[in-house]
Amino acid sequence: MSNQEKHFYEFGPFRLDPMKRRLLRDGEPIPLAPKVFDTLLALVRHGGKTIDKDDLMNKVWPDAVVEENNLNQNISALRRSLGDSRQESRYIATIPGLGYRFVAEVKQAPFAEAEVKPDARGQPLLSIEKRFEPGEGEQVEKPDLIAIGAGNASRAATTALQVEPLLPSARSSGESSLVSLKRHRKVAALVLSLVIIGAAGIAIWVYKIVATNWTEPAPYEKEVTNLTRTGTIGSAAISPDGRLVVYSVGEAGRESMWLRQVAASSAQQIIPSAEVSYFGLTFSLDGNQIYFGRTERNIPGRALYRMPALGGVATRLLVDIESIVTLSPDGSRMAFVRHSSEESALIIADADGHNQRKLATRPMRDRFKVPAWSPDGKEIACSAGSGEPYDIHNSIIVVRVEDGTQRPLAPQEWAWTGWVQWLADGSGLLITARERHGIPDQIWHISYPGGASRRLTSDSKMYRSMSIAADSRTLIAVQSELLSDIWVANDWKVDQARKITFGTGSYESVCYAPDGRVLYASQASGNWDIWIMNSDGSNQKQLTADAGVNLSQTVSHDGRYIVFASNRGAAFNIWRMDIDGGNPVQLTRGDGEKFPYCSPANNWIVYIDVASDRNLNTLLKVPIEGGEPVQVTDSNTAYLAISPDGKHIAYFYTGESSGLYKIAVIPFDGGQPDKVFDIANLDPFPYIRWFPDGKSITYSASRNGVSNIWMQSLAGGDPKQLTDFKVEGRILFDWSSDGKQLVFTRRLWKADLVLLRNVVPSMK
Repeated sequence: MSNQEKHFYEFGPFRLDPMKRRLLRDGEPIPLAPKVFDTLLALVRHGGKTIDKDDLMNKVWPDAVVEENNLNQNISALRRSLGDSRQESRYIATIPGLGYRFVAEVKQAPFAEAEVKPDARGQPLLSIEKRFEPGEGEQVEKPDLIAIGAGNASRAATTALQVEPLLPSARSSGESSLVSLKRHRKVAALVLSLVIIGAAGIAIWVYKIVATNWTEPAPYEKEVTNLTRTGTIGSAAISPDGRLVVYSVGEAGRESMWLRQVAASSAQQIIPSAEVSYFGLTFSLDGNQIYFGRTERNIPGRALYRMPALGGVATRLLVDIESIVTLSPDGSRMAFVRHSSEESALIIADADGHNQRKLATRPMRDRFKVPAWSPDGKEIACSAGSGEPYDIHNSIIVVRVEDGTQRPLAPQEWAWTGWVQWLADGSGLLITARERHGIPDQIWHISYPGGASRRLTSDSKMYRSMSIAADSRTLIAVQSELLSDIWVANDWKVDQARKITFGTGSYESVCYAPDGRVLYASQASGNWDIWIMNSDGSNQKQLTADAGVNLSQTVSHDGRYIVFASNRGAAFNIWRMDIDGGNPVQLTRGDGEKFPYCSPANNWIVYIDVASDRNLNTLLKVPIEGGEPVQVTDSNTAYLAISPDGKHIAYFYTGESSGLYKIAVIPFDGGQPDKVFDIANLDPFPYIRWFPDGKSITYSASRNGVSNIWMQSLAGGDPKQLTDFKVEGRILFDWSSDGKQLVFTRRLWKADLVLLRNVVPSMK
């Protein structure tokens, strides 16, 4: 990296500083790994020109031999940081068969810097030249050199005070000499004043530059404080006065509710632990009451409760609620979301749950999610979008309370929107959202009514929910992160399982290839991509790159193809590629398809249609070489597996009356189930695999909050627990073809409570 460049590079909202090796977006730093920064700098320097991949690799790694995959990962990381994508290349375009091109307009902005010279000790010296026109017979002074540094900030002014004025030689004696002397003394005094002012000003200016390392001052100083470090937080809310926090804690499949002061570290339990789950905690406007939603194990539906904030008897107000409640400015009414198979409705009711009425409705494919009542009481803002986190873009909708009229707050669409909170003066909203897939949800500010958005946080963890105090300057948030790794166990000896991944990133679906290698989905590149490795974790190779989210991979039984779900074409569809990652082919073109599974005969792929315009997720199949899909079921399905002999399909589905998961086994061509297994005594995570002998079905489910693998014999009887994990975490797994090896991913979401102050921009 050259230090000779005396200018910034500017493109869009970004500024690239090659001297300080920083990338800024609207004045805020964007963290980049060193080689990722070098990649961006090389592209920007050659803006508008295509750089061959080999040339680019030589520029980034001049003294090393690296694989092309390293460059692919750098490009992926840059696109994430710039909010770019391969499909919509605003900054970095892929030139097939050649390399990459930086396509955005790049401008150069010069540094405004002083001439700096080193002294004998290597300290930077500022050359300060006293520029004034000498009088007749006067000499021109040479520049004074002043050391610059944190300890020399005022030395420039001190040096200037010590400068002696240079007087002319006397040309005559007497009065003329005296007049000349006075005149020159006046000039010298004036010059000295100018020198002092100029030197001091320049010294202060340079000190700011050097001492602050060119950091641009932030308009406000954000404070972030961890309130918990247990990783077990569920939901939370802060009181309007910002003094109290109520939150739920989940352990071993049970949840309790706690209350604490923000300024104190101790907390008191206000609801004891039970087999329930809490959501949508909200304080009343006076801070004396708490509203919360609660679900109970094996009981369908969610109910809304209200109780005194300091503890007491909880009163059930209503049932069938899907969201947090938001209160009107006077506290007399509430609004919440309710779903049905036909529609998503925004409901208004009295604060005690009476007099419910629909204010507005939306189709389930673009449903209401989290509502927030405006401070003037005239509108309710609500996040909206699909329930599929990777499929359809999301938005913020504003609903007029007077007549239910809906309008988008801003033209921007998001990959996901979640929590919504108004600022007290109505000048804007805070939301949790992400611009694109593969990055964690952050807190954003949206101006009102303009709709301009600005990201307020830049964390590696996800902001799952938030609650803001009445001053709009203090808020709490539940911040979560996913911990996951891949393990291999021989002969079912899970207590002797070996962890085979040790890098950063998250892991999702995992499966065996016929040759014993392991395919898996990973976020190691910053995006969900398909990878392959040996069964001991060696020789990891990325198979997809810069092509949307890629998940749920499966391998044809002849080892020729990998079939997977990808949203590289907007909605999720089923794709096929060669085992080495080449020749990708799109097999379905609907509005959403996921969870493919290859038939043992290598001629069909069975998958689930998750299109947002359908009320049910149904099973379909498509020829592996391409063709028209064929519907297999019309029931609501989740995950599937094909029997080793290819004659049956097993899948999870939800009962119409209970809403609880069951397992159905149907013929491969469809029809009524041959077997149905009720697993109400477990909390299943709907992930299913046939055991290789074809006589049993295995699936992951939890008991007391701890997930394990269970086996259900086709002959009937109670399910049998195969593994004996002692800690929490969801499990995704696969069996080797002989059933002697088990590969599995353990996924655990840890969540904690953080307090944020001064995170909100100054209100108008």
